[in-house]
Amino acid sequence: MSSTAPSTVSEDERLWGFIAWVIPLIGGVLALALKPNYKYAVYWAYLSISFFIVIIGGWVVVFVFSIIPLIGHILSFIMGVIIGIGLLIVWIIGILRSLEINWWRPPLIYDIAKILNPRLEEYIVKPT
Repeated sequence: MSSTAPSTVSEDERLWGFIAWVIPLIGGVLALALKPNYKYAVYWAYLSISFFIVIIGGWVVVFVFSIIPLIGHILSFIMGVIIGIGLLIVWIIGILRSLEINWWRPPLIYDIAKILNPRLEEYIVKPT
């Protein structure tokens, strides 16, 4: 579920939200450090940091499977391709959602973001 409130988000906030998402972790940290008063940018910054955590988690799973002799290499290759394509698709969807001023709540990524900042819901601007 997501809500859109274009009239309450400036172009500068939208740009910083996009930067936060397009460069996972680094963009998120930059947005948090440079634009802490931009609710939209901060929201996407937490999503970006959470997405980076999901990326690392996915590759750790692939690495663990690659340790298994014989079948592990085949499984890790298949899982690596599937996880990589899935993450690429989520990243592209996130780029589009950040540019259309959308308070996107992707499963798992949003849950991790709420753990990082329990007050994340307060950043969401409800449409009037």
